Amino acid sequence: MNKLLIVGAGGHGRCCLDIARDMKQFQRIDFLDDNRVGEVLNECKVIGTIGDISTYYPEYTNIFIAVGNNKLREELSIKAKNIGYTLVSLISSDAYISRYAVIGNGNVVFPKVVVEANAKIGKGCILGSSTVINHDASIEDYILINTGSIIRPEVSIGSLTSIGCNCVISFGSQVEMKSIIDDYSHIK
Repeated sequence: MNKLLIVGAGGHGRCCLDIARDMKQFQRIDFLDDNRVGEVLNECKVIGTIGDISTYYPEYTNIFIAVGNNKLREELSIKAKNIGYTLVSLISSDAYISRYAVIGNGNVVFPKVVVEANAKIGKGCILGSSTVINHDASIEDYILINTGSIIRPEVSIGSLTSIGCNCVISFGSQVEMKSIIDDYSHIK
């Protein structure tokens, strides 16, 4: 039986659950969450806390870290990988990803996302609904790009950056590591 463990049962985790179900690759999906142990959320059980992550391997070999905080997502991803888990990517069937794009492990790609030719997405990233990553853009690791943002060609975004909703990062821009970009910003 192909099982998936999702770490984080908040709103983001439950949205990731929808994508995981739509992928039709997992026969069983459960959550780990510090605040909801014992609950059943959207027909999935919260079977333990985040601290229990090592307890469930190898019963579960696939894991997805559904935590919005970039640094915590990185730490939990590294821990899970060191335990032996496979960090899966959850990619909506309503997203378009060029066959010439490169996508790392542990990413979530929400509906209506477009990733164009030769764009590179690192690991552990969140690409919110209706985000567009233009050709030749480089998105490093553990980055959050919120709904409706546009990353123009040849942009480079450093690891652990958070980009708000409806932002535009202009052609060729370099965004430093750990940057925080507010909603509706235009970076030139």
